[in-house]
Amino acid sequence: MFLDIVDHVKKNVEKSISRLGQNGIEILNLVIPKPEIPADIAKNYKQVKVQWTEQLVATQQQKTERIKKETQLIKAVADAERQKAVLEITIQERIIEKEGAKNVSIINNEIKKEAENNEADIFKYKLEKEAEANNALYTEKYIKLNLAKSLSNNTKFYFSGQQSELGGLFHRILGN
Repeated sequence: MFLDIVDHVKKNVEKSISRLGQNGIEILNLVIPKPEIPADIAKNYKQVKVQWTEQLVATQQQKTERIKKETQLIKAVADAERQKAVLEITIQERIIEKEGAKNVSIINNEIKKEAENNEADIFKYKLEKEAEANNALYTEKYIKLNLAKSLSNNTKFYFSGQQSELGGLFHRILGN
C-alpha cells in the first residue's frame, strides 16, 4: 500500500522540479523513507484490518450458508417430487390390481351364474320329461293293473262293501 504512493510522489516531484528548474535537473532515483507510524495508530489500523477481514469472512460464510440451504431445499423438493411420483405409480398399480380383481370376480360370477342356470335348466328339463313319461306311463289301465298286482299278493282283505274305506277306494279305481 505504501509502495503505491511512490509513483505518485515521484511524478509530483518531477513536475515541481521541471517547473522550478526548467528541466535542468534530472531525477534518477527518488528515495522516500518509510514513515514512522505510531504504535497506537498501527494497532488501530490492524484492528480495523482484522474487523474488515472478519466482516468479509462473515459475509462469505453467510453466502455459503445461504447456498447450502438453497441446495438442501432443492434436494428436499426433488426428493419430495420423486416420492410423490413413486406414490402415484404405486397407487395406479393398486388401482389396476383392484380393477383386475374386480373383473376376474365379475367373470367368475358370470361363469357360476351360467353354470347354475344350466343346472337349473337341466333339472327343469328332467322334471318335465319325467312328468311327460309319467303321464304317458300312468294311464288308468296301468294303475288298475298295478293295484291288482299289489292286492293279489295280499291274501286277506277285510271290507264291507262300498261303505268301508277300502271298498270305496276299490269301487272308484276299478269301477264296476
